[in-house]
Amino acid sequence: MKINKLLMIAALAVTVMGTAAGCGSSSDKNNNNANTGATNNAGTNAGTNAGTNAGNNAAGGGGSKAITIKAKNFEFDQPEIRVKQGDKVTITLNNAEGFHGFAIPDYNVDIKENNGTATFTADKAGEHEFHCSVVCGAGHSKMVGKIIVE
Repeated sequence: MKINKLLMIAALAVTVMGTAAGCGSSSDKNNNNANTGATNNAGTNAGTNAGTNAGNNAAGGGGSKAITIKAKNFEFDQPEIRVKQGDKVTITLNNAEGFHGFAIPDYNVDIKENNGTATFTADKAGEHEFHCSVVCGAGHSKMVGKIIVE
């Protein structure tokens, strides 16, 4: 009976430590924004494109848009992103503080690696929620935003 209690306490302690470690510092601090071959990788992304939302947009869409999202505890640097319908959008996630993910469920985007990238075509007009896809601590539920496809 005492052994069962000890095992349960040990399992609970390991679970708590694992959850708390989710928002610990990123082990990739010296990466200099090089592509890590993340989910839906679309090529290389070298440089310092941090916190930008720039691209080549034609008036009717169909251009390309490169966006770098900086994540820190517990917010994204761009809570709102605007693109044109038809744009080819490449998003890079940069974990400036802690370890986070970036997901847009409506476009099947889920980046879980620091400096990982995902590319999709913004073919659905309207507002689409994005959120942190890695449980990162007490403020995790506040890490949300929206991408507006015009």
